[in-house]
Amino acid sequence: MRITILTAGTRGDTQPYVALGAGLQQAGYQVRLVAGKNFESFVTQYGLEFFPLHLDFSAMMNSEEAQAVLNANNPIKMLMLQAKATQTVNRMMGQTQNEIWIASQGADAILYSPGMPNGYFIAKQLGIPCIALNAVPMTPTRTQPAAFFYDGPRLGSAYNLLTHTILEQLFWQSFRPAIQKFWHEKAKTVSIPFAAPYRRQRAERLPILYGYSEAVLPRPADWPDYAFITGYWFAEEEPNWSPPTELVNFLQAGPPPVYIGFGSMGNPRKGSEVTEILVKALKLSGQRGLLATGWNGLSQEVQLPDTVFMVESVPHTWLFPQVSAVVHHGGAGTTAAGLSAGVPSIIVPHSVDQPMWGQRVAELGVGPPPIPRKELTAERLAQSITATKDKAIRIGAAALGQKICAEDGVTKAVEVLEKLLHP
Repeated sequence: MRITILTAGTRGDTQPYVALGAGLQQAGYQVRLVAGKNFESFVTQYGLEFFPLHLDFSAMMNSEEAQAVLNANNPIKMLMLQAKATQTVNRMMGQTQNEIWIASQGADAILYSPGMPNGYFIAKQLGIPCIALNAVPMTPTRTQPAAFFYDGPRLGSAYNLLTHTILEQLFWQSFRPAIQKFWHEKAKTVSIPFAAPYRRQRAERLPILYGYSEAVLPRPADWPDYAFITGYWFAEEEPNWSPPTELVNFLQAGPPPVYIGFGSMGNPRKGSEVTEILVKALKLSGQRGLLATGWNGLSQEVQLPDTVFMVESVPHTWLFPQVSAVVHHGGAGTTAAGLSAGVPSIIVPHSVDQPMWGQRVAELGVGPPPIPRKELTAERLAQSITATKDKAIRIGAAALGQKICAEDGVTKAVEVLEKLLHP
């Protein structure tokens, strides 16, 4: 059986789908993974067929539109700016929807991430099964607000449902113009609704798989039976990667350092300023540090003391068990890696679902309260780093890490998919 997985976004967004694709391939499926051209070498090293989208996600994240999204101070403004940014990107690239149409030809089933909602319409047109995949909860519930509203006020079950409707609609409108234009040219018989199609998908009881742990975010009691939480989708260590000698020497030269990295969320225009804050925080807390530059978010021009080492990127599954704490932006993938390593987390959320994961870390007692990016100071970060030495936090983080590692989310997801695809 041939499966096409449609995904888009940063390295952290792509990695769980690579892990799932590798698991499906080991189970005997032929898997083609569709992602940004930046990730070809990352995907193919796991033996997966790769179909590149001609989108440069690194450049996209550094654009003025993306930075405006990251600087939004409330979820409504953020989603509206995100819609504008996505439409700008789609106008610039133009090819994206046609590329995923080409990539889907010959598939027997389509699995699609939230950033690829056209997967639903393509599967319908091709007459093949489609299954949604997500690392963030989006199925409506009365139990809690939608992900982007999670850290806001708690105003009851009706409000919770309303936030899900708002999130779905604004999220859909960021993709709808490009999808509508594509189908107008490709097949005028395909109707693209103004209202978000997710309600239609739920009415059809189309399955959705969530790649996170119930130990981190419990399943709402009112979720339907076609929403599955499988546990995190972790990839095996990258087969073609080995740690630089200088990094190994640094790790062995003293006590475990604090990892600090914001992945794709950095702003290169403020790289020096942020790097200086981080170095000062490490000094104030008396800790060694390992800084990951990510996509140009930190500056390599800042002079570092001997107690701080800087790298571009390192596989989290290899590195995180060797550090004393992880400081990061709170992306779903990085949060998963930090929690599974069993070490305390300090989250500096920038946007989208990151405040939710930051709040969950604090609620679970495996890290201090999150520090919003706009409120980041050396003094406040130093206090949080010091807080991770608390015995209760360290014990809680270790226990949660053991639970997550015992789940084997990829295996469970493959088992669920096999039942869905072969009823």
